[in-house]
Amino acid sequence: MLNPLLIETPRRSSPKASAHRVMEDLVRSMASVARWIEIHRQREQLAELEDHQLADLGLTPAQIRKECAKWPWQA
Repeated sequence: MLNPLLIETPRRSSPKASAHRVMEDLVRSMASVARWIEIHRQREQLAELEDHQLADLGLTPAQIRKECAKWPWQA
């Protein structure tokens, strides 16, 4: 038979540690959203380039259409 006094109970993290973790998650999420907005902006600018500008970059209109069709969080 197990002695109930020897069984460890799980420790709870302090409210301060939990709040810190929540803030870290929030900051990380905000950074991700900011990056997605930047990617979206860059893809919009890419879509506006003329064919001769794309040729200078070594890209085809089909490659640009494929890139611009992606969601912002897709690499």
